[in-house]
Amino acid sequence: MRTSLRALLSIALLVGFYVLAFGLVVAVAAFGFGVGTDTDGSGTVTYRPLAIGAAIALLAALAVGLGKVLTARPHAPAGIRLTPERAPEFWALVRDLADRAETRPPDEIQLVAEANAGVTEESRLLGLLSGWRILVVGMPLLRSYTLDQLRAVLAHEMGHYSGRHTRTAQLAHRGRMVVVETVQHTTDGLFRAVLSGYARLYVAVEQSVSRQMEYEADRAAVAAVGRATMVSALRETRVGATAWDTYLERHLLPAYDRGHLPEDVFGGYEAFLAECRDELTQRSIEVAPEEPAWWESHPPIGARIAALRFVPDVPVEADGRPATVLVPELDAASRQLQAGSYERAGIRLLPWDRLTPTLADQTARGLAHPLFQAASRLTGRTDPDLNLLLDLFAADRYAELARGLAPDADGEDGLHELTAAFEGAVESAAVESGVAAWRHSWSGPPELLTDDGRPLPLGELVELAADPVTVPAARERLAALGIRVSALPASPAPA
Repeated sequence: MRTSLRALLSIALLVGFYVLAFGLVVAVAAFGFGVGTDTDGSGTVTYRPLAIGAAIALLAALAVGLGKVLTARPHAPAGIRLTPERAPEFWALVRDLADRAETRPPDEIQLVAEANAGVTEESRLLGLLSGWRILVVGMPLLRSYTLDQLRAVLAHEMGHYSGRHTRTAQLAHRGRMVVVETVQHTTDGLFRAVLSGYARLYVAVEQSVSRQMEYEADRAAVAAVGRATMVSALRETRVGATAWDTYLERHLLPAYDRGHLPEDVFGGYEAFLAECRDELTQRSIEVAPEEPAWWESHPPIGARIAALRFVPDVPVEADGRPATVLVPELDAASRQLQAGSYERAGIRLLPWDRLTPTLADQTARGLAHPLFQAASRLTGRTDPDLNLLLDLFAADRYAELARGLAPDADGEDGLHELTAAFEGAVESAAVESGVAAWRHSWSGPPELLTDDGRPLPLGELVELAADPVTVPAARERLAALGIRVSALPASPAPA
């Protein structure tokens, strides 16, 4: 069944949903008004208020849902507009692909801070009349694709326009949202059960429409750029989505949550992807689902690639240049997008070689600070330092320190927290003494390296400090490394 027919079926089911719901309203209201006064033998009206109240509640839920489906407009993520004057080659490529797909090109191109690409259209009269078209391209994609791969993705999006996917099927998709919301606003158990069953049928049909649209757009892309290029683009899409999520989780959001940002968010992503590509490629394969979740609108990448084996191929001249060549002054565009997407009042911008050491030192001092406070409470000293901690270790007061550090922790858990806090104290002392520095790493946590480029022997120092007998040896080892055990700031580093 063609996508257009599936979409029409989806719309018919949407209409049927409201016919069913309004029919329930009429039936329940008629029952309420038709009930006599002796239904329970007492001469009082028993069911009428309940029935009429239920009908009114359902009618209100339907009105809210119907209002949303009639007034809904596609929403493109906030980004920066890429004008023809700003990127003439980009626009020329998009218009050429639109011509190949025999469709009208977009009226606007937006660069967004997402690892995604898509198209929207503000159609009118429930999709019967076309409207303002917007092509959305994620800056992470632009930073990772070759020109061939980007051409394939853009050809796929033009295929959506050519297939009228942004119009008729868009209504079907929005209808799904409204049907589900109407059911959620229906409180009556019987009404909710009936409408929920119908809604599940609607969602199943609409999801079939959405997934079939992706296959159709893939075939349109192959006709424009060739099968090998489209397969390469699909694989890179999977890698890029995994890479961007991992980059946000490991590097960007931890800094953002603490009031910092790198000076070049998207350049950092490009460097991260280049260094960790093998790991990210493997992760993208491992996390890819064999079967899409019931709410997913896209088929799995593997299924889309497999489907392309049956699509006729076309010869296309390869162009492996980076896609960034299409946007002159890319760094300025990236900086503008970063400012609009991530920066806020009070955010501190730092280059990566300063950002990572700043955050790592904050973390180490944050771990050490509660331990210094516990030592201060035990001894009455107002200037606790690493030397005081070693004195307490030599006196075998580990358990007291652990309880002061984590009163609610069990014995073993308390000792684990004591160890982590002591490690933070040693790391902070090494940095404060100028004998070690934090180094940024894309593939893992930051590394604390000594002046000769070797990792700080943290495990050895912790082991020596964990036994009162070997605490003197720990002092000697710290001294040999040049780490001062006194005059360490007891407070966390400022953000």
